[in-house]
Amino acid sequence: MKRVLFTIVSAISLLLFLAVVGVWVRSFFYRDIVTFVAPRDQGQVIQSIRGRLHIVSELSGTSRGSISHQVDRLAPDAIWNGGMSSYPVKVEWHWGHVWQNYSRIHRSFGTTGFAGFMTLHRLIVVPYWSPAFLFVVLPTIWIWRFIKYGHRRKIGHCPRCNYDLRATPQRCPECGWSQNKTGVPS
Repeated sequence: MKRVLFTIVSAISLLLFLAVVGVWVRSFFYRDIVTFVAPRDQGQVIQSIRGRLHIVSELSGTSRGSISHQVDRLAPDAIWNGGMSSYPVKVEWHWGHVWQNYSRIHRSFGTTGFAGFMTLHRLIVVPYWSPAFLFVVLPTIWIWRFIKYGHRRKIGHCPRCNYDLRATPQRCPECGWSQNKTGVPS
């Protein structure tokens, strides 16, 4: 049962790995922007650009609940350096990742004089190699075990302890592994 569950989880992880790699490659040609504003006035902007996923959360705002998606073609010489209007002036990088809280002061001059307010933001930047690496670990272990144990079965060794079973193919004298009538190990 554990082997079947491990196989299912590994297959799902492999599909997620392929999806992340597909979005990673797409991010060099197109910029996907998803905007979500929660009813409690907390907005998020998620951008996929140049091999990274950027999540900007506005922790205080005045918008209503809605979600939107837009795509635009990325210019061949486009770069990201943190200079967008809602990003912090100085981005703090940690091994290619960013997790940073910051505030912005908005000033305006109107007929009543000077007015200003402050908004709180959170910036998270995750390079696509990071989740791709996480999702490829289980399929790699699964493929390695498949090759390893498949090779043992081919040459007549016990799948549990690798003992040579040419003399006693139905039962392993070392670990007690046996094969029932249907050919399934018990």
